[in-house]
Amino acid sequence: MEEEAAEKERTWKAVIQRMKDEVAKKERTWKALEEKLANKAASTYGLGFKVALEHVRLLCPSTDVSATDAGKVVVDG
Repeated sequence: MEEEAAEKERTWKAVIQRMKDEVAKKERTWKALEEKLANKAASTYGLGFKVALEHVRLLCPSTDVSATDAGKVVVDG
C-alpha cells in the first residue's frame, strides 16, 4: 500500500514537472512573439509616418517638414 502511494506520488510529481516545463516553454514563446509584434508595430508606425510626410510634401511642396519627428509629442496643439 505504501509502495503504491509512493509510486503515485512520483507519477504526479513527474506530471507536475512536465506541466511546469510546458508552461515555461509557452511563456518563452509568448514573450518572443510579443517582442516580435512590438518591433513590427514600431516599424510599421515609423514607415507610416514617413509615408504621411511624403504625402504632405506632395500636396504642399512649400511646407517645411524638416522639424517633424515620429517621436515628438504635441502638447496644447
